[in-house]
Amino acid sequence: MMDMDIAELLPHKGRAVLIDEVLDDTPDSIRVAAHIRSTHPFFVAGHGVPSWVGIEMMAQAIAAHAGLNGRRQQRGPRAGMLLGTRRYETTTAYFPEGANLEILAAREFGENNGLAACNCDVSCDGDILAKATIIIIEITDEMKAQGRL
Repeated sequence: MMDMDIAELLPHKGRAVLIDEVLDDTPDSIRVAAHIRSTHPFFVAGHGVPSWVGIEMMAQAIAAHAGLNGRRQQRGPRAGMLLGTRRYETTTAYFPEGANLEILAAREFGENNGLAACNCDVSCDGDILAKATIIIIEITDEMKAQGRL
């Protein structure tokens, strides 16, 4: 969709970046891709990437969405924190090598104070492999100034 380095949208750097590209972006959702390769930092030879890593991929999809919103406001990506995960369910123990995952994050609710919950899923070839609700907070300059985070 977009010709940019995904790391430009995230506060993450280097091997901490677990998603590869933005596929679609709307005001309330984002869809990103993650390609499972043997060079992935969580790759386990003979298995793939443990499915629990899907939680961080979901959080990074949300961060990429916030990064795109920041770019539209002429500012860089802000740091955020994963506050919680509700009902993480998966149908697999590992995302296999060679899988091209799609991660969808759709806002369930969000506040102007940076707190939001997103319904997320990880799919491959149309099959949902994992799903959860991710609760995050985006750290604003105001929060930093007030010493709240």
